[in-house]
Amino acid sequence: MRRVVFVDDAPEILQHLRRILAPMQTEWEMQFFASATQALAAIQETSCDVVVSDMTMPGMDGAKFLGEVCKACPQTIRIVLSGDQSPYNYVRSASVAHRFLQKPFDVATLKSTIEQAEALRTVLGNPALRNLVNEIKALPSLPSIYQDLMQEMQAPQASLKKAARIVAKDLGMVTKILQLVNSAFFGLRTHVSDPEQAVALLGFDTIKSLVLSSQVFAQFDQAKLPSFSLDELWRHAMLTGTCARRIAKEEGASQQVMDEAFTAALLHDVGVLVLVANRPSDYARVLDLVRTTQMPDWAAEREVFGADHAHVGAYLLGIWGLSDGIVEAVAFHHHPADYMASSFCAVTAVHVGNAMAETQARLGDGAGEVTGLDQTYITRESLLPRLTRWRELCAAG
Repeated sequence: MRRVVFVDDAPEILQHLRRILAPMQTEWEMQFFASATQALAAIQETSCDVVVSDMTMPGMDGAKFLGEVCKACPQTIRIVLSGDQSPYNYVRSASVAHRFLQKPFDVATLKSTIEQAEALRTVLGNPALRNLVNEIKALPSLPSIYQDLMQEMQAPQASLKKAARIVAKDLGMVTKILQLVNSAFFGLRTHVSDPEQAVALLGFDTIKSLVLSSQVFAQFDQAKLPSFSLDELWRHAMLTGTCARRIAKEEGASQQVMDEAFTAALLHDVGVLVLVANRPSDYARVLDLVRTTQMPDWAAEREVFGADHAHVGAYLLGIWGLSDGIVEAVAFHHHPADYMASSFCAVTAVHVGNAMAETQARLGDGAGEVTGLDQTYITRESLLPRLTRWRELCAAG
């Protein structure tokens, strides 16, 4: 039985939680604490599967408490449940919590949130994946320009001018950003030649995603596997990003989901780079299997490595501290049926965007079956009627 610990300094909130969660007693073993100190002592004595904590508490607040839980029980799923929606608290919780839920909430939302987090934890805890990652000598580093951009975005007086200056530190990055901004991917009506104008037009989050993905691709040494096309992988990433963002916008997704979908789409194949860079001869076997047997790349990777690029990439992004929404979309971009969500999210946009981009690269904009879709997921989520419209959007210039 799953052990769940709830922490909130308000007695009426704890009483409300006990009442509305009573039906879950057959599935969860629950404990309720009015102080983070008491809860931490109990968790240190007996580990728990999930902890749900308020943020604003006297003595030890939620961020400090969850940080201590992370040290004591790293495998515990940590969820913030707070009525404080200030950016300051959200940023503080991002480094210690897997999820952020706002009060008031319903039981179904909490249950699905826990299930989604557990599905990701199961994937990233796969022994074959852990063994493979442990063998990898060089994981790409999180680019310093990206870290500087994140720091600027989180500043109380975030500045477009400062963000543009950060991007301008790398001439190659400026060139890439301007090239992309002026491409058909973004459909801007005027030519952009100034980095500050590019940041203003595209916004912090889009620029941040482009910087991160471009710099990660730039770390790869093409000479390690000459038969592997880095340019082709980058073009596919950009097309998938465009498709995912258009699909998310069409479905009326929140700005957060659109941003997560775009970033995850740009990075959904980063695991390929990790495998090629560290095990080029083995990845050559993967390419041979794909060519001779027509099996999907992820299936060939599992045969050669015991894990596929989606899970390797998600593992890396998790280490880097990217949001769970991005990590999930990367982890499940081939098999979203393994994901427990039952509504449109970044996972949906990236999975369908990836399939649309691959089909478009193979067949052009003409008619033809969209391959690579997880039919179990498409059926479960009743997405089939939407596919024609999504394909039209992805085929637009």
